[in-house]
Amino acid sequence: MDELINLAAWFSIGFGCFVVFSFLYLFKERWVQLVFAGNTSLKTKSDHELHSCFLTAFVTVASFILFHQLLEFLPSLQIDKMVKRQILYFVAASGSASFIIALTLLHAIRECTFSQDARYACYLSFAAMLIKTVQLVLYGYLDIEWFYPYYMLSILVLSTAQSLLVAKYPFNCFMQRKYAKDY
Repeated sequence: MDELINLAAWFSIGFGCFVVFSFLYLFKERWVQLVFAGNTSLKTKSDHELHSCFLTAFVTVASFILFHQLLEFLPSLQIDKMVKRQILYFVAASGSASFIIALTLLHAIRECTFSQDARYACYLSFAAMLIKTVQLVLYGYLDIEWFYPYYMLSILVLSTAQSLLVAKYPFNCFMQRKYAKDY
């Protein structure tokens, strides 16, 4: 089951990178503004939504890559099994919390309003953080293993849902452009 989860994690990372590059391709005439611009370039509600969705996709991919690599490294540490579990699940829960913090800070720096997708991504990350904290307590401190399959399944579902959520905006833009040319 761990191999399936690892494969799904790499698929989510690859899919997320595809989404970020699709943002840059779909808005190639504005990519510098999309990446580097501040509040002065955000004039309409659709500009705010575009920037918010781009920030959400970028932070999602960055946190998936960073924490996936970190969580792959932690099991190789030569420390006690219980301490290793505690560190692993604490870092996993902290990763979900840091996603919410990073996304909020980037929105504050860019003076951009939260889109519906950004809010839902924070909700999904918060749910993942709670599940990871429960796993930390049960498996890391109390050595209770019965929650592990539910933990893995729920994290897989939440990660997949977050990957699909950040893909929604560029997909909608692509479909609107495609069908606008047909009519």
